[in-house]
Amino acid sequence: MDQDERNHIRELFERGMKIRAIARKLGRDPKTIRSALGRPEQKPEPPKLEPHKALIEKLAAEDLAAPRILRDIRAQGYRGGLTALKAYLKEIRGPRQRPRKAFRRFETRVAQEAQVDWSPYRLKIGGLKAVAHCFSMILCYSRRLWIGFFRNERLQSLLYAHLQALRYHQGSPERLVYDNQTTVTLGRVGGEPLWNPAFLEFAKFYGFKPQVCRVGHKERKGKVERPFGWLESDFLKGTEFESWDDLNEKARLWLDSVANVRKHSTTGRRVDEMYAEEKPYLIALPETDFPTERREVRKVQKDGYVPVDGSFYPVPSRLVGQFVTVRIYPSRVEILDGRGEIAAAHAIPTEPRRLPAPPEAPSRSEAALSLTALEAGFLARFPGAEAFLVGLKRRMNALTQIHLRRIARLEDVYGEANVARALERAMAYRNFNALAVSRILERTHPNVVPEPPVEPLSAGPEVLGALDDVDPGSPRDYTLDSTPPSEDSPDGT
Repeated sequence: MDQDERNHIRELFERGMKIRAIARKLGRDPKTIRSALGRPEQKPEPPKLEPHKALIEKLAAEDLAAPRILRDIRAQGYRGGLTALKAYLKEIRGPRQRPRKAFRRFETRVAQEAQVDWSPYRLKIGGLKAVAHCFSMILCYSRRLWIGFFRNERLQSLLYAHLQALRYHQGSPERLVYDNQTTVTLGRVGGEPLWNPAFLEFAKFYGFKPQVCRVGHKERKGKVERPFGWLESDFLKGTEFESWDDLNEKARLWLDSVANVRKHSTTGRRVDEMYAEEKPYLIALPETDFPTERREVRKVQKDGYVPVDGSFYPVPSRLVGQFVTVRIYPSRVEILDGRGEIAAAHAIPTEPRRLPAPPEAPSRSEAALSLTALEAGFLARFPGAEAFLVGLKRRMNALTQIHLRRIARLEDVYGEANVARALERAMAYRNFNALAVSRILERTHPNVVPEPPVEPLSAGPEVLGALDDVDPGSPRDYTLDSTPPSEDSPDGT
């Protein structure tokens, strides 16, 4: 290559022509053009997926969906798009077989319909394998979804799940569509569904009309059926749950951050935007909730436990032998006493078992029955010194009454208020005895001189007989003068 050609190359490059365009124009290799311009050869950038392929293959082996894998690898620094990820997943998974049967889609108007269904999943909750029954309700117009996980699909769980779903959607559509489950319909009479009375009462309370599909026609509820597979691959797989509450909390977070803010593939719009249009037309919820709990009356056993569905729940000992009302919710049990107040509340365990009883403090009436008259009087005068009395009884045992009498005498000398402050100081130093209280009072009130106690004269005949004895001696030996006699006076005065 001569100098004229080099100059021509530089002139074309300065005009803005790309290296590959110059190479095509002059019939040269791009490397030759780059060398003539004095530019080093550029190394190709590694594909954006390359550093994340190991993680992608691991997540793909768990059968996670592409959007879920995309979120995980973006958290690890991936800056590419979903198209490249799907192409790579297709490469490692191969083409997926799709059902050939076709169904006609249909859409409903605003607030006209919601679809409801259950789907069981085998999950690990709190380190134990359990079957979690997922309840789902989807608003057909906006595709807004609610899910909740329960231990069973009984009537109480169904009603409680409905209540939570309607609260989440902040209203009810005109009709709700179901499978032919016995908690909803008991069968058909003349082709018409025979509704479960309790469920029908619930539907009337919230103002919606229930509707069931034809037997074997689950495709009628395709809007609620299809998200179950996506729920499993995008949320459940690869997620650990510490408890049932943790499972439902993470499900709610997934709804608010993924499911109900996405752009729906069928409508082509965001779910939350369409819900904003649908919400004003939903049937408003009543001010009070429908009672969805199961109520039973049980007798408290001698050991202070109430059996419910194979588990044993502790209650306060004051209820032993009494009949109590048990309110059973899907995740908790409440035990009410005779006045209708909640005496105990417990979370339902994953497996039936006997729950440990918490330490129970004695009631005031029980404590009063165990107090002597001196102890009751002490607490009446010094209600804040209960800890002092407990410590005194624990340390002095049988001598407790003697210490209480001495404290009562200190009250006569120093006053009740001063003794109360001395008791507080003694409790602060954990000195639970009358001697400590006396020393504190002597230091804080040095000018108070206690009078010697006067012994009673009604002691006994032997003491009264001693009064007749006369000791020899002169009056000088019994003087009250504390000054010793002077030796200068002859009579000693």
